[in-house]
Amino acid sequence: MKKKTLMSIVLLALIGTSAVFAQAPTLDKLKLTLSNNQYRAEKLNNDISGPVVIPGTYNGLPVTQVNSFERTAITSVIILEGVTILTSNTFRDCKELTSVTIPASVTSINSIAFLRCEKLTSVTFGGSNTILENNAGFGYAGAGDLGVAYKAGGAGTYTRPAGGNNWTKQGGFSLNGTWTRADGMQITIADNGANIVITGDKPNNGGKLNDTYNKR
Repeated sequence: MKKKTLMSIVLLALIGTSAVFAQAPTLDKLKLTLSNNQYRAEKLNNDISGPVVIPGTYNGLPVTQVNSFERTAITSVIILEGVTILTSNTFRDCKELTSVTIPASVTSINSIAFLRCEKLTSVTFGGSNTILENNAGFGYAGAGDLGVAYKAGGAGTYTRPAGGNNWTKQGGFSLNGTWTRADGMQITIADNGANIVITGDKPNNGGKLNDTYNKR
């Protein structure tokens, strides 16, 4: 029993250590430029490849912006909490990029930040209030309209099959269908991607419901 307990503790320690190392910034791949007491993270050079982890702080100061990783062979990106903006061309034409993790601190992603990232199939949002300007380029090169799915589903991980256009929130659920409100009204919810249409008939008094909500 003691051996099993000890082994469990060791395994947990190793798992925890791996998680920490997995989140360690890949400083050897980054150029961090200081301006007005905050840093901007960029690619070190055009030859960087593989996974990239971008810090939210550096030398005790915030890293607020990420840009200029375009046309590199990076395969995944984890952005740590603290970064607020992904600027123009941030990951444009990163042909090998497959997954991105975006923290809740990111408030805005430029309209072509992910232009032509054709292999991108997994995007994780830490928060629900990030603005994707013009869909942040996700809609180009068959990458699908992630903006609509994210606006409807909020924080979470969204995936699509390779070459597919439809993004699905993992672990989420659909409101499409017929439901009964607390006051007895039968309502039908239809989500057509751009709009949510809610219709219903309230028993006994003939009350009607017919509302359309634009998701953009």
